[in-house]
Amino acid sequence: MTRSRLGFGIFAASSVLITLLSLRFLVAPLEVVMDHMAHYLPDLPLALYGHILFAPLALVLAPVQFWAGLRAARPRLHRWTGRIYGGAVLVAAVSSLALLPMFLGSVWALTGFLALAVLWLGFTAVGVAQARQGNFAAHRVWMLRSVALTFAAVTLRIYMAPLMASGWTVVETYDVTAWASWVPNLLAVEWALRQRAGRAVRA
Repeated sequence: MTRSRLGFGIFAASSVLITLLSLRFLVAPLEVVMDHMAHYLPDLPLALYGHILFAPLALVLAPVQFWAGLRAARPRLHRWTGRIYGGAVLVAAVSSLALLPMFLGSVWALTGFLALAVLWLGFTAVGVAQARQGNFAAHRVWMLRSVALTFAAVTLRIYMAPLMASGWTVVETYDVTAWASWVPNLLAVEWALRQRAGRAVRA
């Protein structure tokens, strides 16, 4: 197995795993399995469910969009799943913005999640617009940035787990995860894009 295939396999498997974990409220009371989110229920139920339903949908579709074999063999399916992905990001990002006035964490953490939601929405919108204009090279670049932010759902939990194991509450972990969940992802994508551009120029 090549390094790229191994990396894609880890990306896809972790996306599916966290999607399933995120949907646990479908089989158990939300107040029990997501007690840190339950305070949104009385006043912002639509925004809450918009975020916790559609963010996992975007996450599980992200590997599908970068599955090169499927994209080549079934371009129409790629387009339709891309539309669903874009719609899921729209609903999830707008819903997260609607939840922020009742956010329980610090201003530092709130600012991190605000930046994440705005950039997630913006990158995805630019990527969709580039595809509609037929500029598929730019479309792929912007969708890589979008998926880097979608993957924050995975990296957030990677950072959160050891912090909670050491005694932090979920809300306290937000001071780290609100930024660490997505900034390194985006920097890694930008570095990879620069490396790719450099190799193209040398070639």
